[in-house]
Amino acid sequence: MSVSRRDLLAERARLVEQAKAYHESASTREWTPEETAKVDEIVALIAEHDVRIAAIEAAMAEEVSGEEAPAEAPAADPAAQQQAARARLSDVLSASSRRTRPAPVGVPMFTRDLDDKRANRDRETALCGWFLGNDAKAEHRSAAQRSGLNLGSNRIVLTRANSTSTTAGGYTIPQGFLAELEKKIVYFNPLRDVARVIRTESGNSLPFPTIDDTGNPGAIGAENTAPSATDMTFGQIILGAYRTESLVLLSNELLRDSGLDLATEVAGLLGERLGRKEATDHATGNGTTAPQGVVTGSSAGATGATTTTITLANIMALRNALDFGYQQNGAFMMHQSIWSTILQLADSQSRPLFLDLLNGNAPRLLGYPVIVNNAMASSIAASAKTILFGDFSKYYIRDAGDIEIIRMNERYADAYQTGFMAVRRSDAKVAQSAAIVRLTQPAT
Repeated sequence: MSVSRRDLLAERARLVEQAKAYHESASTREWTPEETAKVDEIVALIAEHDVRIAAIEAAMAEEVSGEEAPAEAPAADPAAQQQAARARLSDVLSASSRRTRPAPVGVPMFTRDLDDKRANRDRETALCGWFLGNDAKAEHRSAAQRSGLNLGSNRIVLTRANSTSTTAGGYTIPQGFLAELEKKIVYFNPLRDVARVIRTESGNSLPFPTIDDTGNPGAIGAENTAPSATDMTFGQIILGAYRTESLVLLSNELLRDSGLDLATEVAGLLGERLGRKEATDHATGNGTTAPQGVVTGSSAGATGATTTTITLANIMALRNALDFGYQQNGAFMMHQSIWSTILQLADSQSRPLFLDLLNGNAPRLLGYPVIVNNAMASSIAASAKTILFGDFSKYYIRDAGDIEIIRMNERYADAYQTGFMAVRRSDAKVAQSAAIVRLTQPAT
């Protein structure tokens, strides 16, 4: 008995509603193996209906055009039809570039979204199982098997979903874990928001050529006179890979008995500690045993009024010390205590000089953004480097490889604790010292 196009569309719509119901349940609970098999069956049936609907519509179009329809192909056996339907569905989900007839309901996009959510949920469950170690449950082990995570390994390298890293032990992490980890790092180290960040697979020395051509103008040419040449002077910075570590200890009771979201909590703790250390190094690091800090690599710009005061004239002198070419992307950077002191600057009538900033407006100074960096000097004192002004995209941060997480089961066993250590290898340097100038308080 033949089935009409209308019947196929109605049946397809019913199957889509069933699939949507499973999709909504996926956000609140884990599917059973039977439900997973049922979803696979529904998706395959939808794809099969798409094939049959497309064939009927093609035949209808040929009848309208008056062309002779091709001879009907011999009926395939059910197994072959099922295999063909799954193959077609696989083609659709791989987002191939060929154009297809639009379906009445957007099942391919829905299915892709469903698969992405299931895969990320598996990664989240597997990562929680890795934190639990030997106490991982069956659901953790099943998720780990599907996502490719070895729960028995004591270390994982956190790779992004679009990373091309081939590092042994690499694991594509759930989106939320890395987001929480890096959010905390950036919160404590604001330079990562404005600097140029370079990511490399290995930690080999990475040379970067530099040039500051702001002092070389062009010239007016004269008739029958050869132009004079001004050679470009190149410099070079070399970025290495210093190891930054962060260790947190969790009691085994907490790991086993708590309903805590382990991935989020551990990511937050590790990110905060990595961020604090990075912030200090990227502000005042010596460039020899640690990354070069932005304060360390800056150029002298202006001097404060006294050992304990900063005036508006000092701030304007600092701005004027920076070449106008770098001012176009300029910003101020200072500790929040120094920023508070500047907000309190007043004229001879005790009226605030920056009244508009006291109304909750975005922090700006002389029209430039203000970046609060609490790793810089917190007080106005003799010889303190209190304020920076410049183009902070000339500060280069190099991350070598991905962040690595190490689980320590035995080392802290006597205290009934498990340690988790995050390791990041990175370096940083000011590429153009002339691009960032500093305000320094006088020594006496």
